[in-house]
This record gives sequence, structure tokens and C-alpha cells, in this order.
Amino acid sequence: MLYDVIVVGSGISGLYAALNARRAGLHVALVCKSNPLRSNSAVASGGINAVLKTTRNDSIREHIADTLNGADKLGRFSAASAMAAGAGEIIEELQSLGVKFDTDENGAIAQRPFGGTKAKRTCYIADRTGASITQTLLVQCRKEGVEIFQNHVMLSIATFDGKLSGITLLRRRDSNVIAFACKSLVLAGGGFAGIYRGHSTNSQESSGDILAIALRSKMRLVNMEFVQFHPTTLANSGTLISEAARGEGAYIVDENGVRFTDELQTRDKLSRDIVRHQLAGHTIYLDFRHLGEELIDKKLPSARKHALNGAGIDICSELLPITPSAHYTMGGIWSRNDTSTDIPNVFVCGECAYSGVHGANRLGGNSLLEAAYFGRLAGSEAATAAKKGVFHPIDYAIVAKELRYVESILEGENRFNINTMRRNLGNNLYNNAGVFRTHDSLANALEYVHYLMKMSSGLCCINKERNDNVELLSIIEFRNSLTVAEAMVMSALAREESRGSHYRNDFPEKDDKNYETNTIIRRLAKAFLRISFESHLSSDWWDRIRRLFHTQIG
Repeated sequence: MLYDVIVVGSGISGLYAALNARRAGLHVALVCKSNPLRSNSAVASGGINAVLKTTRNDSIREHIADTLNGADKLGRFSAASAMAAGAGEIIEELQSLGVKFDTDENGAIAQRPFGGTKAKRTCYIADRTGASITQTLLVQCRKEGVEIFQNHVMLSIATFDGKLSGITLLRRRDSNVIAFACKSLVLAGGGFAGIYRGHSTNSQESSGDILAIALRSKMRLVNMEFVQFHPTTLANSGTLISEAARGEGAYIVDENGVRFTDELQTRDKLSRDIVRHQLAGHTIYLDFRHLGEELIDKKLPSARKHALNGAGIDICSELLPITPSAHYTMGGIWSRNDTSTDIPNVFVCGECAYSGVHGANRLGGNSLLEAAYFGRLAGSEAATAAKKGVFHPIDYAIVAKELRYVESILEGENRFNINTMRRNLGNNLYNNAGVFRTHDSLANALEYVHYLMKMSSGLCCINKERNDNVELLSIIEFRNSLTVAEAMVMSALAREESRGSHYRNDFPEKDDKNYETNTIIRRLAKAFLRISFESHLSSDWWDRIRRLFHTQIG
């Protein structure tokens, strides 16, 4: 099948990219490996940042400054400023598409404070913001003629003489490998926090597939060590309790009712405070009781529902036990400000991209904005490239190779339990490459990842059924997870300092002299990864000067 533009991923970024490419009059396909409403965007509850005409005591300049302060000197000024300046237009466009943001008593869009910000900047729809935006964009994509392929799993990027020719896919309904040709490609397949299985807010499908494919395609990955742990998830479940709860005034307390931290500081600092308090023997809770049932039901209905369903707790009258969990990954596929990548006519957006906006730590409310802003931009850039481009032949040796790979998993003899291996990987990463890290803990994690890589060759399907074989998908995802986990841990070992979400107990201070720079990882050979630090990817000198000016004066 031939398409002008193919978009991989059905979160806000992918949907926005597909919609914008389609509006350029092109033949567009959107590919996702399951139901589009199972993306992480659809469960993002908090809100989307923007300085609006009605916003009080705030400015675009303040938004840029807060974003760069959160990024801890690794933010790209040009990207952050473009995103902040375009945020108001994004909100207006979403409204025109039918997104109904909550309003205040004057009829203006209501905004709440989030951690790391100096103002009430976050627009929201109760605590269901991501789901509302995702559903609206999905309906619009279908209405405007984007072809949506559910249950198709991307396996590789196909190139011919170094030029993009298309992608290979696993069609889940019959486990066959197929190829789609395209003139331009948008990668929007999400992040990899789901590899911390059992300790993650992400869906089970958040396995870093797109990043693993990019690495195998010799594309650069940037700052993979920066994994954000959300400070407030339901203990023993990973269910996210949105930052909206703290924005509306919920307290973080211990078993003695003591508020031991600032609830609205950045997520990295708050997660560390909570874990330190846990290590001192305390149990940590969110306290909603003083907010009252009326406010909770109006502004935090999902939090109440999750607490009741997940723990049998009514937050109107009881404390809710919480713990940090892996939530978001700041690192991703290297991209320019226009979303282009190392491969011509391949663009990237959303959580799988390194746009330079978040740097070492993301602010709450900026992820949905980044997804929408850069998704829209990627769709436009991909459309422009497709109009200038031509189709290139697909090398069917690539398809044959992927088919042999799938057949080996389906037909081979299984020797291990995939669920146990995934759970063990998640536990090991959380304990050794989690909120606190050391050289020894990271070395332990890397050794275990390499052990699982060797063992994973013995993972094959017990169920040989070809119709929607969930086991087949799980094995492919797990092997991708190991590729990404290796890159993440190697990057964390290389950064011998503490910055943003990356905290080394053995290097507790920030080291600007050696590490105010980006970590770059490349695949040079079949199983050899190279780590380097390249400061020019963070910004040029003018970018550094402007960034310093904004963070000091903003």
C-alpha cells in the first residue's frame, strides 16, 4: 500500500500530525498497535499549559523561563520559546475542534497551578484532559479521511540507497509481515517508562518500540538517562493520581499527618523527598479530606474513582497511600527544531522524540502541549516533504528478514516465562536505575539487562495461533524493551553527576563543567552501542546566552 505520509502512533502527537498532513490534501495513514484510546495520552489526566489572553499574572516569557529552569540547563531555548509562544493558538484550535475546557465564573478557560510554575497556567477538563483531547482528535481524523490501521505493529524502517521507502509491520490479525510505502514518515510512538513494569503509570504497551527501531536504524538517541518518576501514584498499583490533585490543594503527609515537603515543587525533587521519607521508615499519603466532596467530585472525579476501584478508599474521608512510579521519559530520538531526524523525510514528535523542550526534567502540563505543538508541526513538515518527494522501491529482503524473525518466535520452542522476565526487568530497573542511582546499582542493572538479552532468544510462543497472538506481541515488545533499557542504563552510567530526574548518590552534585551537555547514544554495529557527549545539540552559543537571560530574569 502506498501513502504520501505514514504516522506511527495514536496519541495526541500522532493524531495531530496525521490530521495536519491530511489537511494538506495528502493520502495519510495512521498506524497503531492496538486501540488508539489506549495510548498514554488518553490517560494523561492533569492538563495542558498555555498563557492565554485571559491568563492573569503570567506571560509567555515566564512560561519559557519555568520550562528552562525545570530542564536544568539542558533545555533548547529555541524549541521551548516556540512551543510556549504557540501554546495559545493550540488551545484555540483544540476548542474549535470541540474540546470543552473547564471554565471559571467569568466564562474564561479555567487554569490551575502545577509544580515548577509561577502561575496558574494549566488548562484542563476536570482530571480527564488527555482523554478528552485524544478522543476529539481521533474523531476529527476519521471525519477528515485519515486511514487508521489498528492492531498493526511497526517492525522496521525500510530504506533504499539510504532513502526512506516505507515501513514493515506485523499485522496482528494473521501474524503476517507486510510493508507500507511512503514518501515521508512521522514517528510518534511514545516513550518507554513502561519498561519499569510493576512500577510505572504507563500502559503495558509502553515498551519503547519506536526508540528500539530508531536505534537499529542508526538514528541517534539523546538523554536516555532522564526518566521522570511521578511522585503520586497509588501504592502497589502504579495508578496515576494526577498532579491536578496537588494543584487543587491536596496535601502530601506521612502516617503522623506531617507535611514534610512542598507539594508543588518539580517532580524530580518531590519524588526524591518522598523516597527519602520512605527509606526513613514512613508511609506516605495524599490527603484530600479538607477539600470537600463537592470540589473533589467536580474537579477530581477520576482520582476518587481510581482510589475506590484500586484500593477501596474514599478520598473524601480517608488518606490515600502513594509512592513514586516511572511516568515519563525525557530522552528520545534526536530531532531538529522542525522535527526532522537523521534520516531524510523521517520526522519525530511526542514522547519518543528529543525536542529539547524538557531537558533533564519535564514540568507537569508541558507534555500534552509538546505533543500537540510538535505533532502539528511534524504533520506539516512531513506533508511538505511528501509533496517534494517520490516513492522509492521497498527492498523486500527487509520484509523477508522481519518475516523470518516473526516465524522464529511463532514456531520455536519456548524455554522461559515472558511474564516473569518482564516483571523481573521492571523490579530490577526500579531498584537499581530508579529515583536514586549509583555506579554499582547501574552496573547491576546493566548486567541483568545483558543476562535477559541472552535469555530472550529462548522466548517463543507457547500458543501457535496466528490470529491476534498476544504472546507474539509481548515477546517483540520485551525484546525492544531490553534494547531501550540497555541504552538508558548505559547513558545513566556515563553521566557522573546529578541533574534533573537523574540522581546519583555517588555524584550528588551538578557538574556543569563536564556535563552541561547531551548524552548521545548510537548503534555502530549489531550489538555495540557508543556513548558520547555533544554540547552543540543542546544549543549554539546564542541559545545558551538567551537561555541564561530568561532563567535569571524570568
